[in-house]
Amino acid sequence: MLTKEISILREKLAKVGLLPLRSQAETADCILKEKLEHVLPGAMAETATNCWIVIARENNDDPIMRTLFTSDMPYVRRTAAFIFIRDERSGDVRRFYVGLSCPGMSKLYECPAADGEDELSCVKRLVETYKPRKISVNTSSQFGFCDGLSATLLEELKTVLTERAKDFTSGEDLSVIWLESITDFELPLMKTLAHVTADIIKLIFNRRFITPGVTTTTDLEWLMRDCISELGFINWFGPDVDLQRQGDKRTRIFETIIERGDLLHCDIGMAGKYARLSTDMQWLAYVFKDGEEKLPNGFAELLKTANRFQDIVCSSFKVGESGNTVFKKAMAQAKSEEIAPMLYTHPLGTFGHGAGPAIGAYGDQSGFIKGRGERLLRANTCFALELNVNSRLSEWDGQETFAYLEESVHFDGEKVTYLNDCGRQTSLIRL
Repeated sequence: MLTKEISILREKLAKVGLLPLRSQAETADCILKEKLEHVLPGAMAETATNCWIVIARENNDDPIMRTLFTSDMPYVRRTAAFIFIRDERSGDVRRFYVGLSCPGMSKLYECPAADGEDELSCVKRLVETYKPRKISVNTSSQFGFCDGLSATLLEELKTVLTERAKDFTSGEDLSVIWLESITDFELPLMKTLAHVTADIIKLIFNRRFITPGVTTTTDLEWLMRDCISELGFINWFGPDVDLQRQGDKRTRIFETIIERGDLLHCDIGMAGKYARLSTDMQWLAYVFKDGEEKLPNGFAELLKTANRFQDIVCSSFKVGESGNTVFKKAMAQAKSEEIAPMLYTHPLGTFGHGAGPAIGAYGDQSGFIKGRGERLLRANTCFALELNVNSRLSEWDGQETFAYLEESVHFDGEKVTYLNDCGRQTSLIRL
């Protein structure tokens, strides 16, 4: 049913090496090499990390570990460990891997295990050889993807490194920088993914697939999932499709038949199978009533107000300021312009709900988020610019109506740009 459209999207993805899957795997390996050579040394220096140990067992992967494997070894086999040792004088980082290996891994890592030496014994020998001042391990109270060290392996590490257990420290800061940094190699890939995500929304929010009085919001969710699956990608989130309706005070109505006059909303995120890059977007569409030829002015003004709030948030981004500070500044400016705002922007990249500073939380008007909100903004990072505004529309007899929007954006340290090269949504999709 979507053969021609899917073919066009495949071509877009193929141009940047994200399809076919073999090309995506090769691209993923290039991403890893780039980050190991250009992100990791600086991240270890900035966090004063001498030694970083990432260790996990089969079927209980550390999320960070998945970002360190090459494409020919996407998951832990048996027990595996990465040990990164930084020379404080030169700044060079030696990269060791211990465990069952494969050709791709041997190109990026040293494999130091001696014959008959188990993984923990090898880790112990490396630590005793290089004598790092502190040892970072993956424990965190703030981020699940930085908290991947199992309780059992933590105790086993403490047992084999008895004299050094006191030097264990959380690798949270290091892990966050590793995850949130978007390299020059990754940026065009993220842009293409954002473009394709928007294409899928426009493809499915179409009268070709929507018959008022027949089609349900759930039908559209599955059509979006089918598109993502046919492309060979995964839907890390949803997609969710919901609506608002005149006379119904619910602001997100799910699992319902679409009727004329409804305001449709979707929330969709996709990611690669090998290239671990994610998008997150929310767009709106209006279903015309019988005889209606022009979009009601109230809906156009509502979206215009939401776009203005996006501008305010983007102008509040500043390197070195916390997510909480950005939230406070943006909300204050919006309210001074008599906008009724809600802000809940989050980092984006390797994970859809990514590593880095949280800027607000859904439903929370205080804006102060302990830990995650206190993290500072960095250059070369991506965010899901997620927010909403509301207004009472005369066309709906003064009913409170919400514009839920989300766009994938990049912050280069000076300005925020939309990853989708066609730009953000500035007009409702008309159905």
